[in-house]
Amino acid sequence: MGFLSKLFSKRFSSNSPQQSTTPLPENSTETHGITLTFSYSGPTQPEVIVSEAEVAEVVKGYNFVLSNELELLKTADQWFEEKTQLRRLRDGSEKAYRWLLPFLPLEVAKLYELIDILYYGPNSATEISKALRKLIRERRKTKQPFGNLLQALYNSCILADFSESLAFEGMPVHLIASYVDFRELKGIKIKYSSMGYKLIKALSKTDVKWLVEVFGEPADHMSFDAVYPNIRRNAVSRYCWEELRSKNRAARSLGLVEKTMDEWLHELVKRNLRSHKEWLARNTAHEEKNADMAVVIQNAWAATQTPFAVADLETTGLRADNAEILEMAALLVEPDGSVTSEFSVLIKTDRTIPDIITQITGITQAEVDACGQPIFHALAAFLNYLGERHVFFHNAPFDQGFLNAACAKTGIKFNNIVHDTLPMARCAWPSLNSYKLGALAKHVGAVAPKHRALGDAHVILAVLLAARAGVS
Repeated sequence: MGFLSKLFSKRFSSNSPQQSTTPLPENSTETHGITLTFSYSGPTQPEVIVSEAEVAEVVKGYNFVLSNELELLKTADQWFEEKTQLRRLRDGSEKAYRWLLPFLPLEVAKLYELIDILYYGPNSATEISKALRKLIRERRKTKQPFGNLLQALYNSCILADFSESLAFEGMPVHLIASYVDFRELKGIKIKYSSMGYKLIKALSKTDVKWLVEVFGEPADHMSFDAVYPNIRRNAVSRYCWEELRSKNRAARSLGLVEKTMDEWLHELVKRNLRSHKEWLARNTAHEEKNADMAVVIQNAWAATQTPFAVADLETTGLRADNAEILEMAALLVEPDGSVTSEFSVLIKTDRTIPDIITQITGITQAEVDACGQPIFHALAAFLNYLGERHVFFHNAPFDQGFLNAACAKTGIKFNNIVHDTLPMARCAWPSLNSYKLGALAKHVGAVAPKHRALGDAHVILAVLLAARAGVS
């Protein structure tokens, strides 16, 4: 029904502000298999609570900021600043290597394998380690010395740990890196013998094996932040105080009350804790939904191993509350995919068929007047034909919405278990750009849908059988 949806949204958008598929009645979830997982109203925002105790616990870790008000650095004293780095690279300046030099010797920083990494600064620290590991493996394979590269690998892992530690309350590493004082980094001394490997998170097991083989067991194990804690703390303090000054300048201009650092940190942490909890709740809900969908799809595949039915509807519009079923069709199918019989019926609608529907389907008012059946008789015949078989539709909630409306109107019950070939197609071919019936028909080499119920039911069956073969 994708083409139909597109035409209707263009032609009737001014008269029909809501173009979404009619939601299914709540009680329909009891018996219709697929309706357990579909919702067109959108997920509700998870409600989370952030306690003052939680906020206070996090803020306590930033107490060093309160008594450490620092001014902004001059550009020349910034460890890494994105725009400055891009200008240096563009100008071919040797200073483009400067941010690496506290950790790596210039000859290593200039290696061809690290050229692209220069553009991304501290964000690329782990990529430096990967490149150096590859070089070390090549040298080990050819029995060449690699001690200098191993020391550089060790230093690059410390750089990676330091860079990761700069991620403050959701702020990206490269932003906080511009608040790191390069003069402080110039004074660092990285010694494997005293810092060891146990507290360097970026080191791999293979790295440690190489280090011990070449340099022996260290005398101690310490993290970079434990040896040089003030470098990170000063950078975070500079960022926080500059942000507070900026916020307070804006507050003064609007005549609002300025905040203290303690108040500002409290608000920042509380907001971020709430966002994180909301993300966790959404992620949990998403995983649960995926688990439910996996069960639904598994049941759908199982249903194809028994005699089943494939069906399709044509309608006079997109919404069951202001449109009607125009045509019904179904196929009875054996587990091997063979069709044993076909059913098709036109329905005499209460209202005149819109011209656009005639253009799309080819079904005319004269044809319906002559051959159409009242909805009560057509629906009864359709459901009698299906018997107790499981029924497959494509984009089932659309068809179910119209069937539920027709059942409510006629008093007829529709109790068949329904399956949707759309998520089954996504399961079979997860990388397709579109899962509309026309796109899927093209993908499996079937005849394109013509917006007639019986013909489209055959297309749906072709897609279903191809999907089943693709996952078996």
